[in-house]
Amino acid sequence: MPSVLGFLLTGSRGKGFATEQSDYDCAVIVTDDAYTAFSERMCDLPAVIDASVFTLGSFDRHAAWGSELAWDRYNWAHLRALVDKTGGKIQGIIDEKGRIPGAEVRSYISGQLDHYINQVYRSIKCLRDGNAAGYRLEAADSILPLMNLLFAVHDGRLRPYYKYLEWELDESPLTQFPWSGVELLEMIGAILADGSYLDQQAIFIKVEAALSATGYLNVLESWGDKLWFRDYDHEPDDLSQDATGRNGSTARRCYEVQDNSLFWKGDKEQ
Repeated sequence: MPSVLGFLLTGSRGKGFATEQSDYDCAVIVTDDAYTAFSERMCDLPAVIDASVFTLGSFDRHAAWGSELAWDRYNWAHLRALVDKTGGKIQGIIDEKGRIPGAEVRSYISGQLDHYINQVYRSIKCLRDGNAAGYRLEAADSILPLMNLLFAVHDGRLRPYYKYLEWELDESPLTQFPWSGVELLEMIGAILADGSYLDQQAIFIKVEAALSATGYLNVLESWGDKLWFRDYDHEPDDLSQDATGRNGSTARRCYEVQDNSLFWKGDKEQ
């Protein structure tokens, strides 16, 4: 069809992550004069097919950085145009959507780092003050900016939708940090479960080292003495039944200190 300029599978099938339950999500890029007719035809497709129709111009503008639909940018990551009659322009637009724009990466990472530090600070401050709910909720809220910055420092990658997180960590490891994908997910799981301040500290120490070395020392230094939480040692109490802040846990994470850094040595039964 001469009016079709491009076609690609999106969603799980486009990323090679499909299951038997996956729909067929796709995008069709057409000429301006064919847009209305194609949009009407797509309404008659079976429910298992979800087709989005764009002109070349509207496709270029879709999910622009800073727009209301910017949340949709990761949808275009790791996709290849199956049809591209524009000499690669469509693929170029796809590739641009799937990352943070180069001119925005530094300010984005700075903002996410500041947000992350704030959440860890607030969480461990609540732990210190005996506020169990605040400790856990602030810890949970630290995960979003943490994941945003962990991916962004790797060439402007976008944080994946969480259904793709394990796949992303396996296929494209976060090589600027020392953890495997499995180790990172274990620590995040512990933080989400009950705050786990030692996991928060262990992650922060490595983030601090990596970001200081790549030009973000100013963000860290702006926190001054409030970075006390890095070395905070909590005494067991009713809020935290063991030294990790895990209420009622029968296992305790064991760490050792080397060069002012915490290293996980495994779980020890109590």
